Amino acid sequence: MLTDVLLEELRYKGEGSDLDYKAERYPFAKATDDEKSELLKDILALANAHRIGTAYILMGFKEKPPHPAEVVGLAPEGAIDDARLQEFVNGKLETKLDFRYEERLFDGKHIAVISIPRQQRPFYLKKNYGKLSKEEVYVRRGSATAIAAPREIAMMGAANTARAEAQILLSFQTPENQPLPDAFEREFLIFPKDLPDLEPDRSSMFRVPGLSVNENYWRDGAYYHSSWRRVIQARLSLENQSEYSLGDTHLEVTCRCPEGESVSLLRADHMPDEPDSSYLAHITSNFEHANQRVSIDERGSEPVAHVALGTIRPGQTIRAEEDLALLPSGPGSYLVQVRVMANEIPTPRLIEHPFEVAGPVTEVSLSDFVALMQPSSDANED
Repeated sequence: MLTDVLLEELRYKGEGSDLDYKAERYPFAKATDDEKSELLKDILALANAHRIGTAYILMGFKEKPPHPAEVVGLAPEGAIDDARLQEFVNGKLETKLDFRYEERLFDGKHIAVISIPRQQRPFYLKKNYGKLSKEEVYVRRGSATAIAAPREIAMMGAANTARAEAQILLSFQTPENQPLPDAFEREFLIFPKDLPDLEPDRSSMFRVPGLSVNENYWRDGAYYHSSWRRVIQARLSLENQSEYSLGDTHLEVTCRCPEGESVSLLRADHMPDEPDSSYLAHITSNFEHANQRVSIDERGSEPVAHVALGTIRPGQTIRAEEDLALLPSGPGSYLVQVRVMANEIPTPRLIEHPFEVAGPVTEVSLSDFVALMQPSSDANED
């Protein structure tokens, strides 16, 4: 996933064999063949470039050396559809090129990005198109584009045979080890705002040393019931289908949400317990969360789950240490995105699982909330 942090890093990097800035969007929908061939040429040149990681074309950015590139933004008109661009590019090539086109907001401005992962090369046209010639291998050298020499093309072929591309299979499952569905029914509870602190019972004749009133009892209860009514639990496992081991394997999990909605991510074993009106005072150990191989980073604009899997041998399947709990804020279409990284995978693999969430949004009255918070033993009394 193209994060704000990564875009900010690319601003400071400067143009090269894996990065190109464009102040404006390429003409496409009503463009001539010559105009569209410029877009095709830039994509081919970066795809064929000698590099280690993913190459990017950033549109809406203006280079200002020695300062970081300026975010000038794009006009909303003229947006390019990813599917149409994929069809256009790959319809002209001898072999399929893997790339991604997206438009989004960054720094408050509209931008567009073409991401081209490192993959087997070379790429070239099946026939002449616009200003481009068939079977010519266009390559990016530094910040310039040229036609590759025979020796460069031979080096591309040698790099392809050095090691086969890693083969992986990421599985999304339920806690019962069944395939994770793509549709869920959940309930979304809305509780009264500004819930008060729980006041101690002054009339009680008994005092237990170390026992104090849980002032957050009502707020904890709202969070507890809200969370368990809407939670979706997912178990992630990765199978290494390569002929070699994958070292330091890591998953980075995020979730795209419908407009106006959000999602929280938790370790499944960190789902809230049913609250009690009192609790024993204790000191939480600083080592309680140490050495966990599944952690949640909530410091950015969206939560990110980090899952460490370690070394995965050929043919081995490793499950995440703990399941993930996804807490959508409301009904709609969601998309779990997992970036798979390992020492032997030069460019992170993006694997996605879309799902729909339906169900009522229920406003809980104060009286219903009080009844909901009654202990089960009280509810069963005559």
